[in-house]
This record gives sequence, structure tokens and C-alpha cells, in this order.
Amino acid sequence: MSFLEKLPTVGGWITTVEPRVKVVAIFIFVMIATTLHNKTILGAAFLLLLGSSLVVGISLVYILKRVVFILPFGGLMLLLLPFVTPGDPLFTLHLGRLELAATYEGWEAALLPGLRMITAFLGMVLLAATTTLPEILHALKHLKVPRILIVLMEFTVRYLVVVLDELSRMQTAKKARAFAAGKNLWHWHTIKTLGSTLAILFLRSYDRAERVYLAMLARGYDGNLPCCGHCQNLKKDDLCWGVGVITMAGVFKFFDMGGQQWISLLK
Repeated sequence: MSFLEKLPTVGGWITTVEPRVKVVAIFIFVMIATTLHNKTILGAAFLLLLGSSLVVGISLVYILKRVVFILPFGGLMLLLLPFVTPGDPLFTLHLGRLELAATYEGWEAALLPGLRMITAFLGMVLLAATTTLPEILHALKHLKVPRILIVLMEFTVRYLVVVLDELSRMQTAKKARAFAAGKNLWHWHTIKTLGSTLAILFLRSYDRAERVYLAMLARGYDGNLPCCGHCQNLKKDDLCWGVGVITMAGVFKFFDMGGQQWISLLK
């Protein structure tokens, strides 16, 4: 359960900013940053988020551990892009009889979406590390996000813990019975073990989820989140922080659209 481990100890003023302001400001910043086309300006937005994360106490190791979880989604596509884009060869990989040539144009094409992806990821890490899950859910509730989406987000995180807890129990039981793994992923014993493990994990997780849900109903759960009570009034300092973040995103977008040329025309 490494990606659900305790949040890092962060400090600074950003941890006291009202959750609604943080959610809106960081979401707008990420949304604008992912529409930038200038790699230099996009890199500046990335460095700004990275610097802010390091300043509040989020370690680089913590960030790198979470980068692993986005690699299967966008990393594979970005790694293949240099080899499927035509252009001037940069280097060639020799894989037996197969030769893969990476092109300069391919690396240029992969750089922009890669920067966009990592910038959006850093924004989410900054939000999640400085705001607890209940605070984010309550902020979304006050922002009039549909209740079904909030419930789905909450239960997705909660049931990930349930599934991983069941998997941890099963692995402990196997070790206690001197379980021996297969030689490699394609070994018949490994495939058989993975299949049976997934089937048993599904059945045990489903049964435990039913028990958890019945326990919630017994405690009066009706699908609504009780108000946390601390997000009714917005402070002026919080609003100034949110406006500053959105303004910074607007400045990046302004220069991305050629703002420096507009400034030179006014002189």
C-alpha cells in the first residue's frame, strides 16, 4: 500500500489555505498549463510547481514514487512516439533482428505532451499532499459538484484500501505456508498462481465490501457527507492566494500566445 501511505509532513502557508480555493486555483492552473504550446513557458510552469512542492516539504523521493503510477498510462505512449514518428534518425536500437530508429522529430513531439502530463501530475500531487481527502470531498460538495461523483471518488479510495488489505493478508498466508513463486512471469506455476489469486481476491474483496457497507448503514450512512464546519467563510488571504495562482497561469498563457510581441508593439 505504498501509494496510500501517510502523507508527507508539509508546512507553510499553503496548508492553511481554504480547500475550496486550493481546488479551484490548482485546477485552473493545471487546465491552463496543459494548453501551453511553448516548451520553455511550459517548463517554467513545471519548475514553479516543482519548486512549490519542495518548499512546502514534499520530498523529491515522494514525487518520484508517484510518477511510477502514471507511466503505464502515458509513459508507454511517450516512449514509443520517437520510434514511430518519421524524420531524421537520432539513434538506433538493435533488438536482435529488429532495429528501431528514434528520430529527432519524434523526441520533439514527445517532449510537449510529456511536459504537460508531468505538470498536471505535479499539480495533483501538490493538492493531495497539502489537503486531506475529506477536505477535498467537502470542498467539492460546497462547489456544487454532483453528489454521485463525490461518492464515487470517496468509495474508490476506500475500497482500494480494502482490496490491498485483502491482498496483503493473502500474501502473508502464502508466506506462512512456504509458498514458492514461479521462475518467471511466463512460468506455468506463476500464471496459475496469479489466476487463482485474482479470483480469490475478487471474492474476498466483494464479501468484505458487503460487510463494510452494511456496517456503514448500521451507523446511519445515507450517502451524504456531513459538513466539516470550517469552510463556510472565505478569508481575504485565501482569496488573494487563489487569485495569485490563477493570475500566474494567465501570465504563462499570455506569453504563450505571443504576449511579448504585443508588448513590443505598444512601445
